[in-house]
Amino acid sequence: MLKEFNLDGVVPWGRRFDEYEAFFALGDVATGTAILDAGGGPASFAVEAAARGFDVTAADPIYGFDGGKIRRRFEETARAMREGMRLAAYRFKWNFYGSEEAVHRRRREALDLFVADFERRRGSRYVAAALPDLPFADDVYDLALSSHFLFLYGDELDCDFHVAAVRELARVAREVRIFPLINLDGRPSSHLPAVMTELEASGFFPELVTVPFEFQIGATQMLRVRRG
Repeated sequence: MLKEFNLDGVVPWGRRFDEYEAFFALGDVATGTAILDAGGGPASFAVEAAARGFDVTAADPIYGFDGGKIRRRFEETARAMREGMRLAAYRFKWNFYGSEEAVHRRRREALDLFVADFERRRGSRYVAAALPDLPFADDVYDLALSSHFLFLYGDELDCDFHVAAVRELARVAREVRIFPLINLDGRPSSHLPAVMTELEASGFFPELVTVPFEFQIGATQMLRVRRG
């Protein structure tokens, strides 16, 4: 199989608020909700959501670097990501974005908004931390989100990592939402059935929820995890 995306591990490629709103179906989430964005990288969700009245903390290991280093890593990533999208164009639906160029423009917009806010809020809104070990107390958040990290990088992160990571998110938040549930190569994640089985055995209530967003063809559901 042709590998269209030749990436150096997990890469910084952040999204904007309206994208999160669509692929996490956030229409039912009230302002004032305490939200954790786990592993979102240089996303502008935290700053844009805060401006809309949400209480957001973002956690990612790249927040241990300064804004300049994160921007340079983005530039190193952008060429490979753009080439991958061009090669794999047949695996995407373009109605939301329109084109590969528009996706890249949005990523740059997110990066610029993120870096400006990160320089002011580093250490408070932005916490350097990595799954599956987060430095937060139990139940400190109402909702934890994981965007384009878990399951997407299923070839990099094994099933045990996914189980531990989702359990950790469910420890610090009353509800967890994860999107997408397919790999970078467009296949449904092989880890998902085992993760759901392990969560159910541990007393959680995982469910697949259809969302109003589809970019990777077939990626139309998020995983929602709640406790009894």
